[in-house]
Amino acid sequence: MIKKIITLLLIVLAFNGCTRDDICPEGSDTTPLLIIVFKDILDPSEAKAVPNLTVRADYSNNVDVLVAANTDSIAIPLRTGADDTRFQFINENEDGTFTNVDILSFLYQREDVYLNRACGFKTIYNQLGFNLEGDPNNWLLNIQIETQTVEDETETHVTILH
Repeated sequence: MIKKIITLLLIVLAFNGCTRDDICPEGSDTTPLLIIVFKDILDPSEAKAVPNLTVRADYSNNVDVLVAANTDSIAIPLRTGADDTRFQFINENEDGTFTNVDILSFLYQREDVYLNRACGFKTIYNQLGFNLEGDPNNWLLNIQIETQTVEDETETHVTILH
């Protein structure tokens, strides 16, 4: 009988340890991803997909963010612990005989915003800018910053013409 009471008491204490505000609710604000759309250099109003696009984070361990996708828009993460994030945008033809790599750095100022005790902080990126490393064979022909503040994922932040 004593074992049952102790077991019941432990179960009650275990469930009582977490309060409602200790769990970050699904769908709450988080650090936003950078939204990039690709458009046609000849007609900037038209979306233009990039075949076999690979995006690789070009810092420390070269993590693939996107691999061989055929897409006209992407959402990629910016670093929360630094004021720049460098990416390799890799455009490879379908048979793999030609690969064109452009290196694009995004520059910004970070602002950490406290959400609540359960969710902690999210980072907002202000004064967004970029640096495209010079190469005569760049396939990224024109880059436009649409909004200098990356605060949510509901709007386009960067347009790349190719």
